[in-house]
Amino acid sequence: MTDVSMHLTAQDEQIHSTFLQKIQIWIFALRAPFFTASLVPLLLGMTIAYYETSSIDLILGLLTLVAGVSIHAGTNLINDYYDRSTDDINIYYSQFNGGSRMIQNDIIAPRRILQASILSYIIGSVTAIVILFLIQGVLLIIFLSVAVLLGFFYTALPVSLSYRGLGEIAVFVGFGPLGVFSAYYIQLGHINSSLLTIVSIPIAILISLVLLLNELPDFDADATAGKNTLVVMLGKKKSVKIYSVGMILVYITLLLFVLLSWLPVITLLPMITFPIAVKAVTHANGNYDKIKELLPANGQTILIHFVFGLLLAVSFVIA
Repeated sequence: MTDVSMHLTAQDEQIHSTFLQKIQIWIFALRAPFFTASLVPLLLGMTIAYYETSSIDLILGLLTLVAGVSIHAGTNLINDYYDRSTDDINIYYSQFNGGSRMIQNDIIAPRRILQASILSYIIGSVTAIVILFLIQGVLLIIFLSVAVLLGFFYTALPVSLSYRGLGEIAVFVGFGPLGVFSAYYIQLGHINSSLLTIVSIPIAILISLVLLLNELPDFDADATAGKNTLVVMLGKKKSVKIYSVGMILVYITLLLFVLLSWLPVITLLPMITFPIAVKAVTHANGNYDKIKELLPANGQTILIHFVFGLLLAVSFVIA
């Protein structure tokens, strides 16, 4: 091998390594592991449509996931941009709270985070417009508008929903009924199924509990920065009680819906996550005022939401 070819190979390897590093950085910035929050309700909406018609349009399904994840990505990025005052002073950050830390660690400039957020919203909106062209469903415009507005103004001025104690409500709607209804509507072109509301309830509660528990370690920084989250407004002790009651409601509502024959028996499949829920609630109540010790409960709650939602979707396919 000549010196020139060796030099080119080394240069190619360096370029390849740099490219992979950039991808990794943006995966962290996007907080991609949290995309399960948007994927779960969208999959549920599609599987309910399949349950009722025994058919599914895979192209529309793929476009739905692209649109949903893109809007979610834009929301994560814009939250990092507008949450700088809180994240800058937050010393108790983790993989579950405190933002991506890309701005705080001087890895990505705030301006680039903002640009990436806008680009993500554009990709999501354009994809939704393509879907609109394919299905001719005007109601999709409303769904898209609500999704973008909830995501953008979750932290963005002048609304800043999460700064007014409305974060949990926004997440409940956006990652609950809105996602389920949108995916179903894209598949069938109408909304006349009571299953949509029924299925949305437990999954919407779960994602709200994920947010609520993740706000506990942010308490000091949020309070100092004037971010009046539900945890700041109620305090840690009351918040963890709400978390506990909410977790119990998730399983009670699912069981009740099956007993009332509103859901097929197979949808009890997500009940296998109940032991994890017991561990999470027990751990949260014992460590709500501790930072590092609370982390297992944060992870368990995210796991419960994902597995519960995925199993619920699978149960409709089986049914």
